[in-house]
Amino acid sequence: MGAAAAWLHRAIDLTLPAHEGEGRFGLDTQFETPISYETRNWQGSVFRMFCHAGTHVDAPNHFIQGAAGIDAAPLDHLMGRGWVFDLTDRGAAAAIDPVHLEAADPGLQRGDIAVLRTDWTDAHWGDERFNADSPYLSLEGATWLVDHGVRAIVYDFSEEYVVREPGFRGEDCHVHHRILGAGVWNIEYVTNLGALPGDEVTIIALPLKLTGLDGSPARVIGLEATP
Repeated sequence: MGAAAAWLHRAIDLTLPAHEGEGRFGLDTQFETPISYETRNWQGSVFRMFCHAGTHVDAPNHFIQGAAGIDAAPLDHLMGRGWVFDLTDRGAAAAIDPVHLEAADPGLQRGDIAVLRTDWTDAHWGDERFNADSPYLSLEGATWLVDHGVRAIVYDFSEEYVVREPGFRGEDCHVHHRILGAGVWNIEYVTNLGALPGDEVTIIALPLKLTGLDGSPARVIGLEATP
């Protein structure tokens, strides 16, 4: 196997597929193919998608008015060494507090990416339980991560408890304010974290460069740590 092939072999896709008709808050993904083989003998498609549906990255202006948009995302915050916190014992509607993060910490250091694994996305993406019964990150848990100097946080669950309540308002989303206000980037709704070969991994998250918008779908991968 050549060097390039070996490198690719160590890449684990952590991205949910985007399907037409799926979405959040009544904002469903739409696909259309206005240019087709039938009419032009080539294909060109368009899509409409909520920026926070499926695997995506939050920009600070998602909850902080006047803050940076997703086009200003610093790539060095969205790629780097990550540590997988095994939180699979946190089941339905369970809070993730500092005590749980401390117990699951595999070696996090300042400037690293925290990868919070519950396997909730794998089990419940696409059904009502994903949002309604998800484990969630408490404000104290968010503060623990911020105080430990993470550059980004990866989630496979719906981390803000209040978003399961109809009509929630931005000022109620204390976890997002704590994290985004500290310059930490949210990489949300990944899947397949159980396929990572160990606690240490290189994370790469690449959102689209959508000018001024508050988030973007992203392709997120994990690269096996090399000796």
